[in-house]
Amino acid sequence: MVSQACRCLCSGDWFDEAEQLEFDGLGGAAAPIPPARFSDLLAYSTDMGQPLRGKAMRSGDLWFLRSEASAEKVQVSLFVNGIAIEHKGKEVRACFSPFTLVRNCKFQDSSSINQLSSLKIFKIFFFVKNLCYFFGVSADDEAQADKDRQLWVSSIAKAVHLVTQSLFPPFSISCEPICAAAVTSRRLMAGYVLYHSGEDVATVLYGELSPHTRGSDLARLAFYENEQCQRLAMEIWISVASNCFEKVGMSCTCFCINGHDFSARTTAERKLWLRAISNIKVKLQNSAPAPSREDLAHYREAIEEQVRSLENSLEGRGPVDSLLQRIEWTRTEVSRVSREAEDGTCSSSISSEEGLGTAAPRSGSVFGASKLHSLSIPALSQPRSVAREASRGPGTPRAFAD
Repeated sequence: MVSQACRCLCSGDWFDEAEQLEFDGLGGAAAPIPPARFSDLLAYSTDMGQPLRGKAMRSGDLWFLRSEASAEKVQVSLFVNGIAIEHKGKEVRACFSPFTLVRNCKFQDSSSINQLSSLKIFKIFFFVKNLCYFFGVSADDEAQADKDRQLWVSSIAKAVHLVTQSLFPPFSISCEPICAAAVTSRRLMAGYVLYHSGEDVATVLYGELSPHTRGSDLARLAFYENEQCQRLAMEIWISVASNCFEKVGMSCTCFCINGHDFSARTTAERKLWLRAISNIKVKLQNSAPAPSREDLAHYREAIEEQVRSLENSLEGRGPVDSLLQRIEWTRTEVSRVSREAEDGTCSSSISSEEGLGTAAPRSGSVFGASKLHSLSIPALSQPRSVAREASRGPGTPRAFAD
């Protein structure tokens, strides 16, 4: 996936002011960073039942695939933050989240399902909910059907991207440490990401990647409340065995690290995060020594070169207003989760100080909070087997392939 090692740009002035300090001990010698309070974190609801915004950007008839050999014609309308599906006078609306992807797929064996083999298929996959909808495009001419499908896929991908961009505060990827936060002294790169922190919750966190230190075979991916890096929300330790990969979809900005789902602001930033992590894993695999001050300067220089090039590719600023509802934590909710954390009944990694704690593959909500925006969405009556992802194997209709 990665073709070159990361380097990057950083001024050496900050280190010149601290020549007498032990370089590898800068982070560890600092006072412990207080945990971030979840009530202070910027979070958005990803509930699919949120209202759709504005007027439909695109509408048309599509085939909704209920099974391998069954499809019904529906009218689909695409909005800036979701889709509406109308069938026999009933309408289902589904709001997009950053953790939504769209891509083309096809029938594996067209001979066994002749009545649907002429359709050009694509899917919309709400992967954190394990919910996947398959649609088919038909036309008298195969080339026209391909073109119409591509228009739908690209339009949906653009809408998902607008939703994603609308949740990010203005920022630029940073490679330089912060003078007021000694723990950032070994920073390679840092920037905001969206984290799927629980059911129907996306949290805005400031991530920072640091290489391994002397005597350690683990790199550190820390997540803070904001770019000041004064309150730690959670951290993930990167080893040779860490599982890091991108989600495959058109213009998809999502990636996964050790079972945790994230979304970057753009596809270029997603590639940058994964490239930097991959290079660190290569060094760990080769038992490379901890980077020296000079090594870090070279690494930062290369990352900065990439940052300058990707800034030119930013598709302008996202919408001024967020396209998802912001979660406002009530005093009652904060008190409840705090009590659960102290009693050990909370299903998350929240500490008694209300932080997110050290990240591990989750089995429940990090916040341990109930849905704050539980707007219900009516379900289409398709077999559940259709609404599952190929990566799960047996749950996917065998007729479909990516």
